[in-house]
Amino acid sequence: MYRSLGLSLIVALSGACSESSSSEAAHRDDTPDAQAPSHEVACIDESITALMLLDMPASDTIQEDTDKGDYFETLIDATGGGVTPVTSYVYVRFTPDGIEQVDISDEDAFESTAWHLGVRRYVVRVNSGVAGPADVTVGRTAPNTDFEALDSVPAGLEYRTERYFSEDCELVPDASGIGAPGTALASFWSYAGCVEMTGNVYVIDLGDGTAVKLEVLAYYTPENQVICNETHEVPMPSGAGNLRIRWAILG
Repeated sequence: MYRSLGLSLIVALSGACSESSSSEAAHRDDTPDAQAPSHEVACIDESITALMLLDMPASDTIQEDTDKGDYFETLIDATGGGVTPVTSYVYVRFTPDGIEQVDISDEDAFESTAWHLGVRRYVVRVNSGVAGPADVTVGRTAPNTDFEALDSVPAGLEYRTERYFSEDCELVPDASGIGAPGTALASFWSYAGCVEMTGNVYVIDLGDGTAVKLEVLAYYTPENQVICNETHEVPMPSGAGNLRIRWAILG
């Protein structure tokens, strides 16, 4: 999937392969799964091939996790070692005290309900459907939803599980045109020369009665993200793969 990208696309998505932010805080977690698996995950072999999944867990990836009062702002080193990954996705879960990293590999994630999000580069997966055995689902709120003003789950919100493979285990791509998987959160970005933020706000149902609102703020450094959003180009080095999100548990 990734190897077919042209040079300009690779540069925009990757920046310098060694780029990542310095670590300020890291929440780690080694506790057992909180929920029993709800289903057997399909298309595992196809996932391993198409998504370049690995058995080497990512480590020390939560660079910042700042309590802003009404929400958390979290910076995740999701570089994966570069445009050709050498480590697994970063697996995290939401808690009232902040985000916690779950130290598992991509292959282990197919049997674990401990994680909520799996993140690497511009691909963000939730633990449901073909991604994992839990029941984490995603609802995209109406366009132009104000993240800070959102204080409850919108009425009639439609949720989806991860179904980026068909029943025949064929990859279902997103709308970017570059062959990325059509994950439930894929619409947080668009591509017209670089990874632009759409400003979409989501509600994530964790499957246990907990709802989390989430917005992805940046894929590059904050300064370079603004340039990308405004010009469809990104300067080098770009800080690609350092994902900045803001999120809060809804009451």
